[in-house]
Amino acid sequence: MLRFIFTCIALLSIPQIVDAQGSVDFDTKMREYGLVDIQTLNPEIMVELKYSTTDNFVGEDMYGELNKAYFVQDFALKIVDAQRILKEKYPQYTLLIYDAARPISVQRAMRRVVEGTEFENFVADGTRGGRHNYGVAVDLTIATLDGTPLDMGTDFDALTDASAVKGTPDNSDIKTRTISVFSSYINGLAKRGVISYEAAANRILLMEVMCEAGLVPYRREWWHFEEIISIASTRERYQLLDF
Repeated sequence: MLRFIFTCIALLSIPQIVDAQGSVDFDTKMREYGLVDIQTLNPEIMVELKYSTTDNFVGEDMYGELNKAYFVQDFALKIVDAQRILKEKYPQYTLLIYDAARPISVQRAMRRVVEGTEFENFVADGTRGGRHNYGVAVDLTIATLDGTPLDMGTDFDALTDASAVKGTPDNSDIKTRTISVFSSYINGLAKRGVISYEAAANRILLMEVMCEAGLVPYRREWWHFEEIISIASTRERYQLLDF
């Protein structure tokens, strides 16, 4: 029912999205903004952009022909390092990217879907954008080599408390965003029966790999990883994808 409601609301935004896709080549614009396709750095990293499909909380294709995962280069290198760390420990696994750099036009369309609902806090304000809109956030999971994602307890884009990895608000203090903090909360979810113990172990593995590479999760979404800097610093340091 939730997906149906979001889909119906999203249909109101689709004309603007289609117009943008008809006049803007997202791939070209990403490169013009200096972003790099992650698979040019490591082709073994899998990419399945969920917003280029209907398998997302909006229930609509938001990206059109875009199927590459673009990032600011230094950020992309951290993901490449995470892949190296994962493969050294578990050669049977790989990172699978669900979302990367996101044009602000798409962000605004997504925000309209949740405004005025209990899910509003899950989607960054479209006026100035969130980290995805600066090319410095990644949504991803761990998958087997045939592309099957590991059980993480919820699907990608599940806007529920079961998707969380931390019970307190995020900030730029590294002491509050450590493996110990995340593991304690995730294991607590398993103990309460919110997710399985297998899902908890998989989720912790993802946290460990990404944290070792220098990226930490957003507390509400096990799949979302970013740098430990404030959103204000992000906006000062990086360029908004204003298309």
